[in-house]
Amino acid sequence: MGREKYDAKKEHEIIGMYPGIKGMELGGSADGGVSIIPESPRFYRPIPTRENYKMLLLEGKTPYWIPENGWFFCDVNEFRPRQHPDNLANHQCIDGGDFVDWQALGRVVTGWFDLPLEWEPLSMGATVRPGTPAMEDLNDWESLKWPDLDEMDFEEMGRLNKDYLATDKANQLGIQFGLWERMMNIMGVSNAAIALIDEDQESAVHDFLDKLSDLYIDYIGRVSKVCRIDSIMFHDDWGTQKSAFFSLDTAMDIFVPAMKKIVDFAHSKGIVFEHHCCGNASSLVPAMEACGSDYWFPQAAINDLDQLIEDYKDCHITFAVGNPILPKGSTEDEIKELAEKWVDKYKNAGILLQQDINLTVYPEHDASLYPQFSTAVYEYSRIAYQDIED
Repeated sequence: MGREKYDAKKEHEIIGMYPGIKGMELGGSADGGVSIIPESPRFYRPIPTRENYKMLLLEGKTPYWIPENGWFFCDVNEFRPRQHPDNLANHQCIDGGDFVDWQALGRVVTGWFDLPLEWEPLSMGATVRPGTPAMEDLNDWESLKWPDLDEMDFEEMGRLNKDYLATDKANQLGIQFGLWERMMNIMGVSNAAIALIDEDQESAVHDFLDKLSDLYIDYIGRVSKVCRIDSIMFHDDWGTQKSAFFSLDTAMDIFVPAMKKIVDFAHSKGIVFEHHCCGNASSLVPAMEACGSDYWFPQAAINDLDQLIEDYKDCHITFAVGNPILPKGSTEDEIKELAEKWVDKYKNAGILLQQDINLTVYPEHDASLYPQFSTAVYEYSRIAYQDIED
C-alpha cells in the first residue's frame, strides 16, 4: 500500500491543540519567575508524529517527512517531571503540572546525591557552586548518598501527566547530568579530569559509572511504567568550545560501557536515545556511535556538520541540522525557496531539522521567520518522500 499523497489543504488543518507548559522558568522572565509556554496547534498528519520520528531513528526507514527536533513547537513533546529534584533545581518542570513558585523555592535546591544545585538565570541552568566538591577522589564513591527511587512518587507522576503525555508527538524524557556531568558535579571539573587519567582511580571510575548507569536505567524503567516515553534526551556535554573534554580512547574505555548499557535498555523499550552534547565534540562521534546513540544536534558554529553527515552516512547515528540564516525582511516565497534548497540538500541524509538558536548572534537573521521555514520544510520533505514504498 502506497503512502498518502501530500494534501496542502488537509495537512494545514488544525485538528486540536497541544497543551501548554506552566512549570518552566525562562531566564530573565519579566513576570518574576512565572513563564508559560502557550498551547500550540495540532495539524493533521498522515501518520502519528511519533511513528514518523521512530521510523527514521529506530527503524532506519525513510520517514514521511523530515522530523523536527527541539524543546517546544516541534515533533517532540519534552518531559521533565517535577518529581525529580534535578528538574526542580534547573527550573525545568516541563510537565502537566501547574505553576511552580520559583521565588519561594529559592536559588538552591538539593538534587540527586544530596548535592546543592544553584540556579543561574543567565545560563538557565543549575550546578554545584565551584570549589565545594562532595569528594575529591572517586575511590570514596561508595560513601556517597545515592538517590532512593522509592522516595519518588511515580504514581503521582503518571496521574499528573496523563493528559500532557496523551499526544501524537514523541514524548521525550529529559535527564539532566549524564555520566561525565555527574562526575564533574560531584568532584569539581579539575578533580573529575584527574580521575580520568589517574591509575589509582581507574577501577573506581569504572565501578562508579557502572552503578550510575544502573540508577539511570532504574529511573527510566520506573518512569516508562507510568508514562508513555518515546525518547530520551540525555545531557552529557563532552566538548568545550574549542575541543573535546577528553580523548576518543578515554571515551571508549571509560564512558562507552556505561552509556551503552543505558542506550541498550532504552532501545529494548522502543525508546529513542538523543545524546544532548554541547561543545566541539566531533572527534567523539565514534564513541557516540559505539554507545548506540540515535542522534546528536551539534552546534554548527564549532562543528563541521556537513562533514559529519558525510563521514557517518553509513553508520546508525544521525544528526539534527539547524536552519540557515533567515534574512530580515524576507518574503514568504523567499523563505520557501530557502527551505526547498535545504530539503534538496539533506533529503537523502537521514537527518532531523532543529531550530538553530545560535544564529541570533547574526544581526541579519530573523528568528521569527523560523515557523515559516519549518512549515515549508515539512511540505517539501512530504512531497519528496510521498512516493517511497514502505
